[in-house]
Amino acid sequence: MIEIDFGKIYSFSKLKRFENCPLNYYFYYLDPKWKGFQKPRSYKTKGQAVHGAITLFYYLPQKKRTFKNLKECLSQAWFSELNPLKDPPLGQIGGFKDLHHERLEYAQSLKLLKNFLETAEPNPPIFFLPTEKIKDSFDDYEELIKPLNESFYVSGKFDRIDQLKDGSLRIIDFKTSKNNEDEFQLIFYKLLAELNFQVPVKTVSFYYLNKKQISNLDVSNIKRGEIQDQVLEKIDEIENKKEFSPKVSPLCLHCDFLEICPTRKVKKFGT
Repeated sequence: MIEIDFGKIYSFSKLKRFENCPLNYYFYYLDPKWKGFQKPRSYKTKGQAVHGAITLFYYLPQKKRTFKNLKECLSQAWFSELNPLKDPPLGQIGGFKDLHHERLEYAQSLKLLKNFLETAEPNPPIFFLPTEKIKDSFDDYEELIKPLNESFYVSGKFDRIDQLKDGSLRIIDFKTSKNNEDEFQLIFYKLLAELNFQVPVKTVSFYYLNKKQISNLDVSNIKRGEIQDQVLEKIDEIENKKEFSPKVSPLCLHCDFLEICPTRKVKKFGT
């Protein structure tokens, strides 16, 4: 692989972080001290575990895709990104207050996976899956890096991609939270998939596991060039930013850098 400056690679989550708060973006991507402030979050641990369990589940032969085996997949996926070698219970390294809290979150994860099993297709026409080595998911990110122009690249991660009967692709995104889909996320995924696979993406689907609902969105009429222009416009704003100011919002309550944020003492958060 050609050596690439990772600072010139943009993902949807990276662009979204800047949109949510430029100062948070600065601390996370541009200040080398950010790692010292990273904090484990129970909802992040639960989210990555559910996604990891689904990935492992799809690597099983169809006859073994049962809820019993799905539960086993969850046990394999229950780890902290801050210390993947730590065996459960994870405790504080997983963002949990105590053992009772962790058990509640684990039970909730099982409920989400049961909803998944009742909603998702038993044998989908899978075109792409994340790596089976779920503790080394950065491999997916590296493999999906593609140039956007002569200066910048895009990458990211997909939960699943199917190939439909007409040959087009359908991107699947599993949602463990109650948030609604982001329109820009839709078209960014379409761009990334088409750059990587050179196959048209006509549909992006969000599977809301908490409410057992599927939202299918038609992106067939959105041209790749138009998406590239939007992405480059966002990148240009970041690259030319001189002052990364904080943006106060309810997200501040979940910010790893709240304790060093200059607005902490003068703003009321959560409103």
